Amino acid sequence: MPQRALEFKGFPEVVAELDRLHQSGYTKLGQWDLAQICNHLGYFIQASLDGPKATVPWILKFLFGRFVLRRILKQRRMKAGAPTPQKPLPAPGGDESAAVERLKHEIERFRNHHGELHASPFFGYLTPQEWSELHLIHCAHHLGFLSPKSGS
Repeated sequence: MPQRALEFKGFPEVVAELDRLHQSGYTKLGQWDLAQICNHLGYFIQASLDGPKATVPWILKFLFGRFVLRRILKQRRMKAGAPTPQKPLPAPGGDESAAVERLKHEIERFRNHHGELHASPFFGYLTPQEWSELHLIHCAHHLGFLSPKSGS
């Protein structure tokens, strides 16, 4: 099965999709389960608020960062299988309920944040609007690899 094409216009849509997948169950269309996806998405939302824990070689950021960011924001999608600076990656089989709640908490923190945000380790400085769009696109990308169970 191919990845679902999701597009979120706002964070309430992300939260609704999280609740739907968590409550009704899902089929994995990719490698990660819901807990792994939530932990990964929360990691990057938290990094925009508190500062990144990961670094990217400056040459990659300089040569590719802004180009890749413009492509993602224009196309409103990310390429599957792209490397991530998050190390270690989330392990499978985590506490799904806790991971969903943590992600919802980070989304709420982000939505209530006013002012500047931290620079991305790969894309550099982003405006709050760019960060918001990037997080929504990132959420759609990963949650698209989970298909809700029939009847939901």
